[in-house]
Order: sequence, then C-alpha cells, then structure tokens
Amino acid sequence: MQLSINSPIYYRDHYGIEDIIYRYCQDAFIFFKNKEYSDMLKTIGIIPILAPADEYEKGKWKEHVSFVSYNSVATVFVRMSLEQYLESNEIERIKMYKDMIVKSVKKVKGKGKFDFDTFCKDLDEFTNTRL
Repeated sequence: MQLSINSPIYYRDHYGIEDIIYRYCQDAFIFFKNKEYSDMLKTIGIIPILAPADEYEKGKWKEHVSFVSYNSVATVFVRMSLEQYLESNEIERIKMYKDMIVKSVKKVKGKGKFDFDTFCKDLDEFTNTRL
C-alpha cells in the first residue's frame, strides 16, 4: 500500500517543514510500501491541515475524502490542532501525526475489506521505533 503524507496545509506556509516530521512521513511511505491491507484500496494520500482554530470556525480548511480509480486511491484532508501542535515537543508531534494517520485511514477503511486492525498494529510498531 502506498501511504503518502503531504506537508501540512497552512503550517507549511507559515512555519516551514520540520525535518523530524518529514523523515517520519517519508519513512512511513517506505515502511508501508510492500504491505497490503485491502484488495481494493492501494493508495492513501493524506493532506494534514494544521491551521488555527479560528480558521476552522470560519469554515475554512474543511475535512473531506475523495476516491478515484475505481476506489483504489483515496485522498483525505484531515484537520489537526495547530495550537496543540505548537505546544508539543517532537515526540508529541510524532504521536499527533500517528493519531492523524489513524483518523484518516478510519475515514476510508470502509472501501473494500480493509484490515484496519493489522494496519494500526503495524503503524504502532513503525512509530514506536521512531520515538
């Protein structure tokens, strides 16, 4: 399965890209590349949204999911708390990203028979080696 995690919307433009988070996302792509959790869903693209709460309250940066290529590719836009992120250290930020990945995959697991439990176990294993 291809798990592609983009740089966070809003945060990237205002704060830049953090090396440790970038490496975590790149390593996750490599880790999951040869794993299969579904006969149908082959690629999940996640676009984190790290914006201030007042931006969300104004209706900006909505979460949504889309599927293409006969439901084999999913794109997920998912919100994270900028305020919590800014107050967190690197370890806590990695854990926030892990939780964001779980939230994203949970939104798409209904397409095809997706082995969500095994995915979560693998994600835990992967993340624990990075903490």
